[in-house]
Amino acid sequence: MVIPDLSVVVVVGPLRGRAAPCLASLDAQGLGERLEVLLVDLGPEGAEPVPGSEKVSVRVLQFPPGTTFSASRARAVAEARAPVVAFLEEHTRVRPGWAEAVLGAFRDSGATGVGWGVVCANPGVGKADVIGLLSYGLFEPPLAGGKTRLLPGHNASFRTDALLAFGDELPRLLACDLVLHERMLREGRRFVLAKDAVMEHLNETSLHSIGLGVELFYRIYGPLRAAEGRWGLGRRAFYVAATPLIPLYALLLAVWRYRKRRPERARLLLRNAPFVAAVHLRAAWGQAHGLLFGPGDAEARFTDYELSEPREAPRSASA
Repeated sequence: MVIPDLSVVVVVGPLRGRAAPCLASLDAQGLGERLEVLLVDLGPEGAEPVPGSEKVSVRVLQFPPGTTFSASRARAVAEARAPVVAFLEEHTRVRPGWAEAVLGAFRDSGATGVGWGVVCANPGVGKADVIGLLSYGLFEPPLAGGKTRLLPGHNASFRTDALLAFGDELPRLLACDLVLHERMLREGRRFVLAKDAVMEHLNETSLHSIGLGVELFYRIYGPLRAAEGRWGLGRRAFYVAATPLIPLYALLLAVWRYRKRRPERARLLLRNAPFVAAVHLRAAWGQAHGLLFGPGDAEARFTDYELSEPREAPRSASA
């Protein structure tokens, strides 16, 4: 049996057709047996097969109902046969040359994690452009490549042995990729960006949609980050008390980041300042809720959101 160079984990739920462009883009990479796709199927019982799952490179993994997004990704890592594992959301697609560029970045023996460029797959649809800037704007091509402290959330690659080294902790760390990345950096791991690898991401298009997502995400992130950092009561209280100020801080920080590098992006954020502030307020509320009361059912709800939330595609394409 040929050992692949790259294992790609894609989790799919009830929206069966939405994963088809992702699988097609992976098949078009031209790696043949060097690529395996681990398609984690969390769809309802009796659901139709995902279009493209019949490809030879695709291994379908079915886990029990109620398996969370994080737990399913962790279990897929344990099934991976390649020395490198890449995570891709089912509402993404990768451009030609993505896989070779990612593998090329891992030729740097000191690199544990590799990220890539991210572009909006549904530009001009609702608020997709602004949301894309908030979610993945720091990874908008062209990228300089090289060392970084930031990787795209839910869409990045790692050395398989580095992930497996976390053992039973991996599902908990994958509940929020930011915490996983922070842990790796504290342990002295190094991340790089593959400047020639590009992914297209189907963004949310409305305040209601992105608001729900960020609230659930930060409700998980807040207590997990606090536990990782061994925060005391005082620091937790500070972040809760700062909740009303976070939107203004986040908006000003984003505008400052873009003002010289991409001034047109800074202007886009300023034109949409009320929308941006509302998104950050929802995220801050989620973090405060998590710090005060714990994550509760947020991980299960985020799994449903991740795999079921509508993401409108351009009229010339299908979601």
